[in-house]
Amino acid sequence: FDVEDEVTAKEYGREIPSCHLAGSLCTTYLLEKSRVVFHGEGERTYHIFYQLLAAPPAVKADIWEPLRDCTCESFAYVGYTDTTTIEGRSDSEAWEHTVDALSTFGIEGSSLNILMRALCVVLQLGNLTFDFDPAVPDHHEDQCVISSTEELEKLSDLMGISEGDIEAAMTTRVNTIRGETVTFTLGSSSARDGCKALAKEIYSCIFDVLVQKINEFTSAEANYDIPRINGDLAHHHHFGIISLLDIFGFERFDVNRFEQLCINYANERLQQRYVLDNFKAVQQEYEAEGIEIFDFAVVDNSDVLMLLEGKIGLIVSLNEECVRPKGSDESFVYKLKVVHNDSDRLIQERLHRPFEFAVRHFAGIVKYDARKFIESNMDKIPQDLLECAAKTTNPLIRDGIKIHLDATKDSSQGVRKRSAATSHMVLTKFRKQLNNLMKEIESTRTRYIRCVKPNAEMSPRVTDHAITMVQLECAGLVTAITISRESFPNRLAYDVTLDRFSCLMPEGKVRVMPKNDERAEAEYLLTYLLRDMSKRREALPFACGKTKIYFRSGALESLESDRMEYFSARAVVIQAWYRKSIALWSYYCLRKAVVRLQARVRGNATFSSYHAKKRAVLRLQTNTRRQLARLEYRSRRENGAATKIQAVWRRVGPMRELKKAKFAVVSIQKAMRGRRDRSNLTEKLAVCVEEARMDHRLSTLQQQVQDEASFCGETISVDEKLLEEIEE
Repeated sequence: FDVEDEVTAKEYGREIPSCHLAGSLCTTYLLEKSRVVFHGEGERTYHIFYQLLAAPPAVKADIWEPLRDCTCESFAYVGYTDTTTIEGRSDSEAWEHTVDALSTFGIEGSSLNILMRALCVVLQLGNLTFDFDPAVPDHHEDQCVISSTEELEKLSDLMGISEGDIEAAMTTRVNTIRGETVTFTLGSSSARDGCKALAKEIYSCIFDVLVQKINEFTSAEANYDIPRINGDLAHHHHFGIISLLDIFGFERFDVNRFEQLCINYANERLQQRYVLDNFKAVQQEYEAEGIEIFDFAVVDNSDVLMLLEGKIGLIVSLNEECVRPKGSDESFVYKLKVVHNDSDRLIQERLHRPFEFAVRHFAGIVKYDARKFIESNMDKIPQDLLECAAKTTNPLIRDGIKIHLDATKDSSQGVRKRSAATSHMVLTKFRKQLNNLMKEIESTRTRYIRCVKPNAEMSPRVTDHAITMVQLECAGLVTAITISRESFPNRLAYDVTLDRFSCLMPEGKVRVMPKNDERAEAEYLLTYLLRDMSKRREALPFACGKTKIYFRSGALESLESDRMEYFSARAVVIQAWYRKSIALWSYYCLRKAVVRLQARVRGNATFSSYHAKKRAVLRLQTNTRRQLARLEYRSRRENGAATKIQAVWRRVGPMRELKKAKFAVVSIQKAMRGRRDRSNLTEKLAVCVEEARMDHRLSTLQQQVQDEASFCGETISVDEKLLEEIEE
């Protein structure tokens, strides 16, 4: 939800808000109650019915004993289904999951049984059959009875209401005319419609109670302490809100009824909001910049909404027909076609039957079958049925029906004006809900998510292009994409354009570009750079506004691609030079290392060889000297050993006398030299003393001369000869 990542936030010195989910609140828009009593071939009713019937027999018996052996075929509102799994989960597994989920919100034990018994009432109502009263002769069409007495008995036991009260409420009506109470019987068709209406209303009550229960458990007020401002809870001051709107997409079937009209009406309102959010602002910007805009009517659906909700639109016409006595679906269609005869959005064909009409929606033409439009819009349940259902022992049904009765009494006690008479109509209430929803959306920042069903089999990794394209067309995305391609999805300021793409111009073209005019310069630049794209299109791929340049789809991408190629080519040159420098430096380093390694290896080899040779030579010399010494020793020992010993002994005495004489001579020489040196030292000392005395006298005279010269302020030249004499 537009929260930047932590790295980017730290880079720009921003803090990321820390948020926690405090709670949630669900709001119901247009519950599809008709699916309770009818579903098309190949479809299923609500999943909870299948899950309930797939529950273990003991659980079903605990809820309601006759439910123990019931299957889908046991109830008319469910019927046979060949779908055994939904998203890889069987109905029995889904039942366990649903029970576990309901227990989270406190619906378990007796509360769960009450809820499921209420669903059983809905199912059992579908098993009631109505037939002509056999006691009346000629099988009068306006008199009927409940022919399925066994099913009526089960329903009576389930609701806690007597069979007679149920049958009377189903087959008769009590009206008060001018203070008199009149009771009249119903035909089988009217009785059956009343039974279906009651089943739908009970299911609606169950749904509302369930939503209310979930909201109570998930509300932020129940989970967090909310500060008070002036005594009131400060919701918006304490909680941030993220709203998610889940709605059916555009629907177009073989037979389109009241529910499809409501769903498509809601989609038209959302489409208008989408157009305002995405195209209206763009249109205003183009007009302000002086740029020719696209055909806004292609995506504008204001005329459709005028047809549906205008002052004399479809909703008003249908409401008037509902409050008019003896109003019919055919008269509603007739008046609609007469009033909007000149509307392009209302399709009138001669082959249409009296109850058929078609509307050209934003996603395509839809033909509606208006039969039971009035009945569906009024959504009115006979008072007799409501009062009978309010007697039930099931508290969930009883409380829901009483709320409906109270609302009916309040509306009937009001002033019977036109607005009051139509305020309870389904389309009126739905329109009010949509208006409130649009106001809520306008106050928020909206994001749109379009869900596309890739294939009918719901298989993974399989896309049916035909089905996908139909959905995209129905969602209005094809038209939106077409408009986006025809418009200018990208824009840049003039200075930014020149700064980014001027480098792509050849030097010869740069010299002739206009100067001192950013708009003319940018227009000349883009005309040259996008010349190839201009040849392939009828219109220029760009448009110059007052302050910005607008680019058509693909134009800015082409320029950015050329700019990237331009920088990539030069980056390759820089990278090549850099890589060459790195490789050359690496080569020199490797060569120097190899030379050093070779020198070291060679030095080590030579040093090892030298030491080996040296050791060998020393060993050879040692052996040779040993042999010579051994021979000499033998020779001396044999021939002259005694003679040499005698000679050495005779020499010892004279050597001693010589050393004594030499010592005496040295002592005499030392004494004579000392006497001579002492006399020379005395004479030299006297001379040094005299020289020191003369130096002192000289320095004294020089000082006197300098003192006299500084005192008189004149420079006294001293006779050099006198100074020389004094120095001498």
